[in-house]
Amino acid sequence: MAVSAVGSLALVACGGGGVSSTTAGGPTGELDSAAVLRVTASAPTRNLDPYLQTSYGGWGYITPVFDRLTVVDGDGALKPALAESWEFAPDGTYLELRLRKDVTFHDGTPFDAAAVAANIDRGKTMEGSTVTAALSDITGVEAVDDHTVRLMLVPGTGVELPGVFTTNVGMMVSPRAIESGADLRNDPGTSGSGAFLVREYIPEESLSLTRAEGTNWDPEAGKVQAIEYEAISDASTRMNGIKTGATDLTWVSSANEVVEAQGLGQSGAFDVDEVRFRNVLGLYMRAQGDLAKPEVRQAVATAIDPEAINALFSGTCTPSRQLYPAGSWSVDESYVYPYTYDVDKARSLVESAGGAQITLTFAAGTNTEKSANVLQSALTDAGITAELDPVPNVQNEPRYIAGDFQSMVANSFSPKVDPAETVNTFVTGPYDLSNGNAEIEDLATKAADPALSEEERAALYQQIWDLTLQEAMFVPICNQTNASVSNGKVTGLDDMRGWISASSMCVTSE
Repeated sequence: MAVSAVGSLALVACGGGGVSSTTAGGPTGELDSAAVLRVTASAPTRNLDPYLQTSYGGWGYITPVFDRLTVVDGDGALKPALAESWEFAPDGTYLELRLRKDVTFHDGTPFDAAAVAANIDRGKTMEGSTVTAALSDITGVEAVDDHTVRLMLVPGTGVELPGVFTTNVGMMVSPRAIESGADLRNDPGTSGSGAFLVREYIPEESLSLTRAEGTNWDPEAGKVQAIEYEAISDASTRMNGIKTGATDLTWVSSANEVVEAQGLGQSGAFDVDEVRFRNVLGLYMRAQGDLAKPEVRQAVATAIDPEAINALFSGTCTPSRQLYPAGSWSVDESYVYPYTYDVDKARSLVESAGGAQITLTFAAGTNTEKSANVLQSALTDAGITAELDPVPNVQNEPRYIAGDFQSMVANSFSPKVDPAETVNTFVTGPYDLSNGNAEIEDLATKAADPALSEEERAALYQQIWDLTLQEAMFVPICNQTNASVSNGKVTGLDDMRGWISASSMCVTSE
């Protein structure tokens, strides 16, 4: 996934791991409601339509404009937003959402059950919609009353929907704008209910937001007059913007910039908030060539030392041998990874397999390039011939999913809010980390039943994670660190450790 500053409003949503702060003591002084918050982002946004977003990077730009049904806090916990509460039917046949009664879209249309129905229909049927698959478990929408809506489900499915609604899937657009065919890609106008409106948008370059008139339903939103986003791909340039005073807030994730940010925080002049990514840097493998042999995959897993990769990232890639971060409800905290680092054992496995030769694919020019080189050296020490295969960043993930590559070094394993979505994407889905294991697939079907309690589902997912890691189709290595860097006048950064929008941030008048 692209590590973008504005996208950090979602990839840090992918927070929930360890957190630390190195700050100047935090901003003090009166909040300046007339302030303009200047933000730089590493990745641009290609459009402003919630249902045409293709990556996390695009979501962060539009969360201040379009409210979501649910959100995630800094600890990774699911929280109410436009939906005050939700509950599955005892038999799992529907998901009932109870909606806020005090929300109106900026065009004057009330937010109600009809609005939810209109948005779900749009997401399922609109040409080019990127959320069709996410909504596929919904077979119909019924309005119980004006502010209670039931989403009818395919039997045994839909348990992940409350978590999915924290993303662009849960962003609500005015039914009037939907009916009129408004060009949300370039000008959302008054189609949202968020604290901000779009003032000016230059695709892939910049976005200017201004606070909407009136009082927003969320008292924590809209604390600045405007937000100015600018896309700057180079992290050093973004950091220089903070140091020169041209920028109020940015994010960095490469080791050099994170270390530099730590130094700025320790100097007392800037605020730095560090968050460990939920995304896991690791090695994906396919059952192709020598990797079709279980003992070769096990040898690869055993030959990898997470501490060596952490050292490569100057201590900013915390070793992790599980698929979900510690503290997540589906995690067994006592779990022991089956393939701990042991180069002698790796050599023995290679010898028993009659030797091994693999190809390590990675996205050229990204932070996985050096990781791939370290892994190549480690595999060579274990007697595995490993050839490096650099490819353009835009090709890495889609071509791996298509089956073009035998293995891939990447940081794209992203544990979702609900593990059912993680399984659908990575375990039994396109990445096929289950390797067709029928037991895993059976457990996944059982665990996705919304009629089960969280405790019952947790026990099933712990089995799934164990069996998946035993297959050794993915070797989890470490979680990288993201640093939010501000000029010492921005408050509300802690909220951004979860999927909370930038609209909650403030600038002091100091």
